[in-house]
Amino acid sequence: MAFTGATAGLAAGAQTNDTRMDFALEPTYATPPSGNYQALRITGETFGRTQTTARPEEINSAKQVSQSVVTQVSASGTISGALSSGTFDDLIAGVMGNDWVNVNLVSTGDASGTSTFMYQPDDNIGGNAGCWDIVLTNNSIDALGIPPVGLLVLNDTNINANNVCIPYRVKGSAILVPIGSIPNVSKDTVAKSGASLTFSGIANSSLDKTFTIRKKLLDGFLLYPGSLVTQIQFQLQQAQFGTVSVDVTSANETQTTTDNASAVLAAPSGDVHNSVNNFLGATVFGKAPQGCLTQFTCTLARDGSANDYGMGHADACGVRTGQFTASGSLEFYFRSWDEYNACIAGTQGPIIVKTVDDSGNGYAFMFTNAALRNGKVNSSQTNQTVKASFDIEGNPSADGGPTFFIARLSGFSPTGS
Repeated sequence: MAFTGATAGLAAGAQTNDTRMDFALEPTYATPPSGNYQALRITGETFGRTQTTARPEEINSAKQVSQSVVTQVSASGTISGALSSGTFDDLIAGVMGNDWVNVNLVSTGDASGTSTFMYQPDDNIGGNAGCWDIVLTNNSIDALGIPPVGLLVLNDTNINANNVCIPYRVKGSAILVPIGSIPNVSKDTVAKSGASLTFSGIANSSLDKTFTIRKKLLDGFLLYPGSLVTQIQFQLQQAQFGTVSVDVTSANETQTTTDNASAVLAAPSGDVHNSVNNFLGATVFGKAPQGCLTQFTCTLARDGSANDYGMGHADACGVRTGQFTASGSLEFYFRSWDEYNACIAGTQGPIIVKTVDDSGNGYAFMFTNAALRNGKVNSSQTNQTVKASFDIEGNPSADGGPTFFIARLSGFSPTGS
């Protein structure tokens, strides 16, 4: 006879493969919204509830402690995942305190066109020493919503510019870029028809965001309302896939069998970033280290963030969002004194690391005005190549602007570095 069908009752309990996590932005703090929730792709999570108790220290003849009382309830956890394009963007916006922007200007070749721009490759234009300019000929930087500092992507076949990533900062009506960053142009050149400038990404700012995060188990849900993203860490390492970890503090953990979502949106389906052809290199103060990178970490955090508690209830009644900080680390084979000398000198400037998936979609992580700290060049054991390692300290841009920018990349060739 043929044996067909499945066996029932074989699982000892709920299976991790059946667990689903999703989230939604809260219009009101700690109030789970209805509407659409966004599914996540994860490799693990550690969400849980913590109860703090207290006892009065009464003197008694029984020689035992008094009855405890729950004085505070909190919830927190970490979401771990592989780095894939788009998967964690909304949570990234939470820790960055801002919304993503996408401004794409395509020149008509006519100086009067609303999206036309002009190259001005001259030092000290308008008193901006050490910079070249890109000028919008008939548009407003503020009206377009271009971030004050970040990374733009230039495409212009007339000057052989193909997905050229250029750090910039806005000053008045000018977009200032490093000298030499625009190839093959002369002064006051209007970009030819079809040339494009893309400002797609997010800079840290002061927009407060909390989320309701849900974990589906068996026939119910664990809800984590009032969830503030307190830290996100990205890691790229030789021979490993890119990873992401998201730390969250929540107002409470509650259990329900009611599905409050009208729909759950499918998680983005992009490939996981690898450290071979997907890694597009790094620059430190405008120059790539001579030795190959072996590791990069980037930590974005809300320093000083915490829940607030009051009388009459044990869970949080509010949350302090803290201040944005950015830090990280670099490790690469030691072939030059350049980065070590910059560390000792206290040099500050942009540090940029780029990674995409096999479809050419990804990110450029940019410290706008970072310093290298705690440089180490060690000979750890025999028969090894010496590596240099540095901590990265993020600082506000030179004019007090954002500390960190993440550019969304699209259409880049995943050809390694």
